[in-house]
Amino acid sequence: MPRIRIVDRPLQLQRRFRGGVSRREALKTFGALGVGVGALGLGGSLGCEQVSVGFPEGVACGDPRPDGATIWTRAVPHPPVPRTSLLWLVAEDPDFDRVVAGGVAPAEPGKAFAVHVEVAGLPPDRWFHYRFFAGADASPVGRLRTAPAPGSQPDRLRYGFASCQQRNASHYVAHRALAREDIDFMMHLGDYIYVNDFGDLTLDDYRRRWAIFKSNPLLQELHAAVPLVAIWDDGEFYNGVDATGDPVRLAAARRAWFENMPVVQPADDRIYRRFPWGQLADINMIDVRSYRDPEVPPNQLGVLVGLDVQNTLVPGVEAMFAEGRTTLGAAQKAWLLSEMGGSSALWQMVGNPYNMNPWRVNDADNDPDRTNPEPHRNAGVYVSNEAWDDYQAERRELLVAFEALGLRDVVFTSGHTHFFIASELQPDFDDPASPTSAFDFVTGSLTADPDPRTIAPIETLRIAEQLFEFNNSPYMKHVDLVEQGYAIVEVTPEETTCDFRGIDTFDANAEAYTFARFRIARGSRTLEVLPV
Repeated sequence: MPRIRIVDRPLQLQRRFRGGVSRREALKTFGALGVGVGALGLGGSLGCEQVSVGFPEGVACGDPRPDGATIWTRAVPHPPVPRTSLLWLVAEDPDFDRVVAGGVAPAEPGKAFAVHVEVAGLPPDRWFHYRFFAGADASPVGRLRTAPAPGSQPDRLRYGFASCQQRNASHYVAHRALAREDIDFMMHLGDYIYVNDFGDLTLDDYRRRWAIFKSNPLLQELHAAVPLVAIWDDGEFYNGVDATGDPVRLAAARRAWFENMPVVQPADDRIYRRFPWGQLADINMIDVRSYRDPEVPPNQLGVLVGLDVQNTLVPGVEAMFAEGRTTLGAAQKAWLLSEMGGSSALWQMVGNPYNMNPWRVNDADNDPDRTNPEPHRNAGVYVSNEAWDDYQAERRELLVAFEALGLRDVVFTSGHTHFFIASELQPDFDDPASPTSAFDFVTGSLTADPDPRTIAPIETLRIAEQLFEFNNSPYMKHVDLVEQGYAIVEVTPEETTCDFRGIDTFDANAEAYTFARFRIARGSRTLEVLPV
């Protein structure tokens, strides 16, 4: 039986091609190093069977840096072999006539054949194309974006942010629309998958769930077209996950996330991180799940438009205001304030898995008809969606710290709620004299989850939106309970704008449209609502 030659080379052997070479010349170069196409262990035969490699989940690029990014694929050999080596190339053009970097990386069954390559040595602020090769088999072509050089002053940063992509009767048309947007990267804020809370318990269970979600062709097209900057929420673990979960199950879920994202897994599994975009902006990605205290459970006062509530006048629920409760953990909070406080970037953007803004059904401490004569500061009936309202002292601490550090241009881009919200953020949102310390834009869901038509008639939802804005006035500028879609942020030295983009996820041919627009002038404490 002919032997398949498996290359045993250091992980991610890389070579930079100065000036660019053709794909043929690149293959010759790696052939001279003993790692050419014929040496990849993929073009020979195994008995009477030809070994082939499939790329069932396409490709992805993530975490852009000034000199490169992380590229990803899953390379599955048929029939299985103990180890597979892939050739990867990065080129200036989609035909790979001008290859600028390349190398070899292993795909192993112990990592579910996931391949991560940290491409380095590229020039900053440029677009490139990349591809993986396995003998005669090749992956789709993806696009790679490098960030601007340190100290540079870009004219613009434009990115999309989104979350919550359930598999149901709706289509992934928002993903197709995002792939066509003129954006530098797409920020995914979690709920990339939705696990079975009681059935997905082991690493194999999580891997199967990821494979189901990543099989969607429109999702794959999005990742091939646009780099990804990702964080997790609870859908990747189980509903309501926090720091008190089963360590074995949490470790399995984290490993599956790293296997499936274009993010290299660090030894401590830390995913909070920062990406400078020259001197224009820093992108700070935070983890609100791994270190958080459990949520304050909702009380039994009923449901409003499908949302559980937390009445802080009910004994026990006032724990939402307790000092010391955390969603970030001490180390991450110190990191965030240190990074932001020491930065000279014009803007601080924060990728935040769940909404930062307060979200109340009723404002109790400003209600003249309240039955409790001395309610707690900020008391009221809150929408129970296990977000920052459960950690009000920590939220206030951050907003006060922004003021103390002289940070005036902080923008949170958030997910999780399935609804679009735009708000100003004050340390004390019931005190008119409390300054606006930051801003929060919250995106709706990428798919219909839930279908708003199953909650209530659209007219009723529109009335509920008005009630929400009234009970969260004046800081909540907009809320939408109907639309699905994503948001687009554009950052310049003078301003940040945000467009809420809706799409009919039940129409396979739907196009995205802007239904709300907002502007923040640099140095301003006001969120402006723009005409559409």
